[in-house]
Amino acid sequence: MKKFRFLMAIIMIGWVAASLTPAAHAASVRIVSLSPAITSELFDLGLQGNLVGVTRYCMNPGGKKEIVGNLTDINLEKIILLKPDLILAGKDANRKKDIEKLLSMGFSVEIFEGCESFECMNTEFIRLGKLTGCQKEAERIADKCRKEVSSISARAGSRHYKVLWQISANPMIVAGGPTFASEFIRLSGCMNIFGDIKTKYPRVNMEEVLTRNPDVIIIISGMGAGTDIWKKMKGISAVSEGRIFTVNADEVCQATPVRFVEGLKIISSILSGKPL
Repeated sequence: MKKFRFLMAIIMIGWVAASLTPAAHAASVRIVSLSPAITSELFDLGLQGNLVGVTRYCMNPGGKKEIVGNLTDINLEKIILLKPDLILAGKDANRKKDIEKLLSMGFSVEIFEGCESFECMNTEFIRLGKLTGCQKEAERIADKCRKEVSSISARAGSRHYKVLWQISANPMIVAGGPTFASEFIRLSGCMNIFGDIKTKYPRVNMEEVLTRNPDVIIIISGMGAGTDIWKKMKGISAVSEGRIFTVNADEVCQATPVRFVEGLKIISSILSGKPL
């Protein structure tokens, strides 16, 4: 505790409070990312060399980056020792009180939206590029991703499947309307059976699922979801027709332009029965 207070005192006394402009010297900027999606985007921009700290859930090839905690437990002492020029956080990934604490300590912290739409992802990605001196590259990548999404959607046509996107089995948590999971389904020419619900990830009961009778069930693995509950539900079209699919969360749950395209390819392929 004494060591932590001592380090805090050094930071508060010696920290340069002038505003930081990372784009002016992007090559030398030391970055700590507190969001898995933002970390992934930094790799897409070729800025992995600037990363000095990440969370336990961020991509970290070879474990070379310092772990500064998880999404709900940030190690302030480690962050202080890393002397970052810039800390990147996400509204959907980090606690408000942690961000406020970092700001109060004098750190330069940029907070990004927790996007639930493809266009939001592009907007925030370009903002990240501008912040780090990579705006043209970010715009190039975003433009390429938009073209790929348009192409995939055009090939998908209209399949009219009613789709259940299952995140958890007990309790039953699904994707509602304002989610990029619902956008995956729509762009694949199908309909999210809970797309009319304005809550992002509502809890529903089995009676509601039976009433809406999905043609396809997509189960997200690694998030407490399971297939066992469906074995006896022969009255559901997806069960009787054998259209229950499991997808790894890492493949479809990261809100970045590049990962969105990759996820859409997977979902569209599942719903069409054809590889893209």
